[in-house]
Amino acid sequence: MNLDRIEAILRLLQRQDHVEEISVEGEGWRLSARKGAGFLALPVEDIPAADQAPSEPRRFVIRAGRVGIFRAPGAAFRTGDLITRGAVVGQIDSMRILNPVTAEEAGYVLEALVEDGDPVEYGQGLFVLGDAAEAEGAG
Repeated sequence: MNLDRIEAILRLLQRQDHVEEISVEGEGWRLSARKGAGFLALPVEDIPAADQAPSEPRRFVIRAGRVGIFRAPGAAFRTGDLITRGAVVGQIDSMRILNPVTAEEAGYVLEALVEDGDPVEYGQGLFVLGDAAEAEGAG
């Protein structure tokens, strides 16, 4: 099996919305691939208990869902920019397949942790999001 065939199989998996996993076997080789999440949004700090009023503004980190090279959109996000829930904040180039990274939560960019062309690891923070008051203080 050569790299071109592997890439073709992975592109096929990416294009098929109804297929989550693929496995192909041949003489002396086997390839299995599974779609992963394109994003992870995790709180930077613990969320306060329901009976406690939040003393600090909520923050979220948009994290890389895979290993690859981060590709920023044409108009890269800067500190203070509003990112809406579901917005594509960039792509991760993994084996020449561009995988979108979307925001699970809305918020203002407090810090961009990566730039276009930076290599990223699975789970690595890409952007820190917060509320408007924090964004004004950060910008």
